Amino acid sequence: MEFNILTSKKNIISIFISLLLGIVFWYYAKTDSVVTIQRKYPLKIESLDYLITKSVSSDSITLEITAKIRVQRILRTVVPIIAVPNKQPGSLQMAIKKEELIFPAWLKVMNYQIVEPDSIKINLDSLIQKKVKIASVKGIEFAPNVVIIKGPKSLIKNIDYLSPDSIPTGRITTITVSNKLIEVMPHKIWVKK
Repeated sequence: MEFNILTSKKNIISIFISLLLGIVFWYYAKTDSVVTIQRKYPLKIESLDYLITKSVSSDSITLEITAKIRVQRILRTVVPIIAVPNKQPGSLQMAIKKEELIFPAWLKVMNYQIVEPDSIKINLDSLIQKKVKIASVKGIEFAPNVVIIKGPKSLIKNIDYLSPDSIPTGRITTITVSNKLIEVMPHKIWVKK
């Protein structure tokens, strides 16, 4: 009787688990070194629910972070957050302080320096909703004929009508606004002829 190590299911499973554990331990050992990397990250500005960031002087931040290689790899996908202390609309010049940057807690990012910018200018506006009518097209009705727009007060306060994106040929058309800060709900409407 001939014995072959690969013929037994139990042996194949053991070999596979050993190989998998070997790869995991190799990766862990390979990425355990601590390195310092300077990288530019996109920056997220967080404000109160009734405020919206209309503009910001810099949408990114350059940081010099000292961490293990595996943490540095994960950090490539992270977006640091800055919480805005303002409770009212208006402009704000805000110094970026190390203790105000928020990273996901499980990453335990502690050893880093802010390279640039050292401050940012943020323009805040009130976030409002408003009902507006759909501009009529000869011989065509829309359902609904009123939509809700949501965005900065200064941008939407004078909008009373919206037009469909195109002359509808089918049963549905869309309504969009060129400014990405303004949201239209619903953005698709039915066409009645």
